[in-house]
This record gives sequence, C-alpha cells and structure tokens, in this order.
Amino acid sequence: MKKVLDFIKKIYTIVKDWVVANGIEGVLGLIAGLFLWAFGYKVYAGFAFGVFATRNWDLVKNFLKK
Repeated sequence: MKKVLDFIKKIYTIVKDWVVANGIEGVLGLIAGLFLWAFGYKVYAGFAFGVFATRNWDLVKNFLKK
C-alpha cells in the first residue's frame, strides 16, 4: 500500500508541475483540441493542438538551454 501511495504522489507531482509550467494556454489548448476533435471539428482542433504544441516546445527548448 505504501508503494501505491508513493506512486500516486509522484504522478500527481509530475502532472501538477507540468500544468504549472505549461500555463493555462497549453492546458486549455489540449482540452479544447480533444473536445473539438471528438465532435468532428478537425481544423479547429488542429489550431488548438498547435497552441498546445507551441507551449510544450517552449518548455523543451528552455529545458535544453539549461
């Protein structure tokens, strides 16, 4: 049971840090993209995923520069 709780805490910390680093634009881009794609608006979903990808690319680029 202790290992399971430690694993859940690690996952929670990773997700929380990603959300904080990605900002509201990235998270909303992902949610909007999934929502739009599910309802068949693939062009608009592409724009939303583009925002999501841009935010993540900024995170990767800054990580590699360090």
